[in-house]
Formats: sequence, structure tokens, C-alpha cells
Amino acid sequence: MDRNEQERRIWATRLPNTTLTNVSYVGEGKPAEIPGLPFGDAPAHIEVELSCRPEPGSNIRVLIWLPAKNWNGDLLCVGNGGAAGMLLSFMMISPLRLGFAVANTDLGTSAGPDCGIGNPAVWKDFGHRATHLMAVAAKAVVESCFGRQPAHSYFTGSSTGGQQALSSAQRYPEDYDGILAITPAFDRVNLHLAFLHDWLAVNRGQAGLFSQEDADTLTRLYLAEYGAQGGRQGDDPFFYHPHTIKVTERLLEKAGLTPAQSRGLMELYQPVADPVTGQPLYEATMVPGSEACDMGLAYRCAQSFDHDMFYLFRWVLGADFDFSTFDFHRDAQTVHAALDEHLNATKVDLTAFRARGGKLLLLHGTADPIIPYTSSVRYYEQVRQAMGDVSDFFRLFLIPGMAHTSGGPGLQDVGVGLPATPKDSRHLALLALKDWVETGCAPSTLYPVTFRDNNFANGFLPDGVGYERAVACYDNAE
Repeated sequence: MDRNEQERRIWATRLPNTTLTNVSYVGEGKPAEIPGLPFGDAPAHIEVELSCRPEPGSNIRVLIWLPAKNWNGDLLCVGNGGAAGMLLSFMMISPLRLGFAVANTDLGTSAGPDCGIGNPAVWKDFGHRATHLMAVAAKAVVESCFGRQPAHSYFTGSSTGGQQALSSAQRYPEDYDGILAITPAFDRVNLHLAFLHDWLAVNRGQAGLFSQEDADTLTRLYLAEYGAQGGRQGDDPFFYHPHTIKVTERLLEKAGLTPAQSRGLMELYQPVADPVTGQPLYEATMVPGSEACDMGLAYRCAQSFDHDMFYLFRWVLGADFDFSTFDFHRDAQTVHAALDEHLNATKVDLTAFRARGGKLLLLHGTADPIIPYTSSVRYYEQVRQAMGDVSDFFRLFLIPGMAHTSGGPGLQDVGVGLPATPKDSRHLALLALKDWVETGCAPSTLYPVTFRDNNFANGFLPDGVGYERAVACYDNAE
């Protein structure tokens, strides 16, 4: 089938409440639309843009790239991040090079995160519906273009994309054969309550208690004092299991912190709880050793933090709500009642996904300063408690020293697939997942990479200096 015929057939695709807005051929060499980061050029492809409006108040954008040649027969949908609101074309380049047809959605928030204020249609789109409709639309467009459905359909996403991943496994088990969830924001509402708790702890009474220099000092001190307790190996600048560390105020005094800083920091190391019932809401978001990471302690003191992390509360409580007055009992109940149904991906019964042969990989870095890796352990253990042995379809990998989705002081990539990461099933979890789905070979070990000078543009380090450090799956590493 020639390209003109493919484009004609794509334009003829009919989907409910969906409008195709662009079908065009893009020649090889189009640069990635992200300044300063060398994601490289995209191979030649047919670009398809469409919008879905399943109900008033909804406007979901979807971008689909179809390889002009060497299609591997599969579809990969790529998740978004934060409050979404954009199409992440730069994250589609590597999968396109691997031969996938690739899709991404803005989750219905391209008008800005505040488009969700008082708008339940956006809550539903952001929480799960946009990801589902992306899968439906992408499969239909692939069939129009190539004359057949994808042989296999995959999803990969980190942070908000990780929420999309687990939500898909729970709500739409037929959408994807394989799902890769990285640092998932699955317990969404409680996570954002923890963000608010953190912001109040380090900004109440005195704005911006900590600088990046403070965070660097704390991390160096913790490595020296808590190495054995946190599972530090040799001179590694990170811990393997930092959740076992018990930070004391005595050590904070040794670090030279003021009383206000010590009080605020100790709050960050405590779980968030309902002040009336005492019921825990979310585990401590700051794990020792993650303070100096990008989006770590200094970020919680930044003026942008409340704008970046509190949009969910504005959706329910209004644009002018004063967060300094937030009641973690009354206001939290209001937010839960409105958003849990749509945004949380906490269901532990994955029977339907398992029954249709789906495979799920969950990755989380132990130096993640935004979403604690203990939350992924909690979810995995809850699924095991509900379903018994799940190793036939669900595996968890904890990546020592990796920060939020990638980077950090330790192992730095195995899931995102940054340009310098080798594109094979040992070093790239997506391809390990593909092997598992298509050959039945379940991954028991992954090999995350570390980049020279902490910059993936410089390539990965050689054997014995961080590269090729094996990480066993959670069951085998316990």
C-alpha cells in the first residue's frame, strides 16, 4: 500500500466523538521539540493528530506516529507527566526508532491544569479515560494505515504516566498486552495531600527553609552516618534501602540546622495522617538520601511547588483556596469524595488483566524525592496479599539510587530509555517486557546504566563503574 493510499485510509477512520485534525507525512530528520536535550531526529513517519470529546467539558488530544518503514507490528502508547497538558513528541522518538507505532495524549489538560476546576469531565479524562481512548484510537488508526491491528499493544509511562499505566491494568485490562509503570503516582489524591503536607512543613511561618546547599550537606552527612543502616555499598553515593534509616534530631543539630529547619525536616520524614482519626494517609515522601536530587528538598521550598502540585485541590476547592488553611480532615475528605473515583489507581484485583495474558512491570528508584519507592512496594505487596503468587504476570524492580523516573546519584536509567541507554532487553525494561509478552521469558534481572557526569548526553559509564550493575526483581532480592 503506497503512502497516499495509507493517508486516505487514515482520513476515513471513524471513531465516536473523535475528529481527525491532521494526517501528514514527516520526512526523516525532523528534530525533537525539546531545546537543549539531544533526543535526535525522528525517522520518517506518518503523523496523525486527533481530538476526542466524549462529553461536554472534555477535549482530549492524541498524537500518533506510524513508521514509514520497518514497522515491528506493535503499538506503544507513551504516558505523560505532571499535570500533562502537552503532547510529548520527544518521548516518541526512541520507540519510533525501535519500529513501534507510537501514541501519546495530553490527558485533556492542554488548556492548562486549571481547566479541571469544577469540571468532572477533565477529572475523568486525566484519571483514566484519555489513556483508554488513546488506545482505542491508535489501534483503529494503525489498522487503517497498515491493514491490520497491532500484533501487540504496550504502554509505558512514569510518574503521572505510571498512574496511567496502573489505571489501565485495573480499569481497561483489554487495552494493553504489556504495561511498564515507572515511579507511578497511583495513590494520586493522597500523594498530593503529602505534597501539601511537605510544603506546609518547610514554608509555614518562614518561606523556603532550605536551599540546595542545605540539601547537599544533609545528603553527605547521611551517607557518612547511616551507610550501614541504609544499605550503602562501598563508596556509593546512594543507599539501597533508605526507608530503614531513622533520622534523629541529634544528627540534624550536627548538620547545623536551625530549630525551624529541624522541625520542618522531621515532618517530611513522617507519614501523613488524618489529625482527627489518626488514620495514615500516605507514607513519608522524603526518603533519606534523596534530599539533593532534582525535585528534592529545595524544590519543596520553591515558589513554583504549590502551582505544580496543588492543581488537584483547586479542581475541587476553587482557584482562590488558601492552602495554608487546609484542614487534613475536613478538606481532605471533600477532595477524596470528589476525585478518588477518577484519579486513584489503587485497586489490587488484577484478575482480568492476568486472565487475558497481560504482563506488568513496575520500576521505582530508591532515591526518588517526589514519589517514595515505598509506595510501589506497598502496592505490590497488597496485590500479592490479594492474589497470591503474581510472578507469572507482575514483577517489581527497585533501582538503587535512581531519582524520579531517571537520573539521581546512583543507577540512572532502565525504564525511560534515554538516548545513551542501550536498546536491548537487558538495559531497557520496555524490551524486557516485550520479550516477556511475546516469548514468555520473564525478566528476573535488569541492568540499569549510569551516565558520565550525570548527563546522558555524555554516554554511559564503562563496566565496573556503574554500568552493568545487575538489579534483581523484588521477589528475588528480598
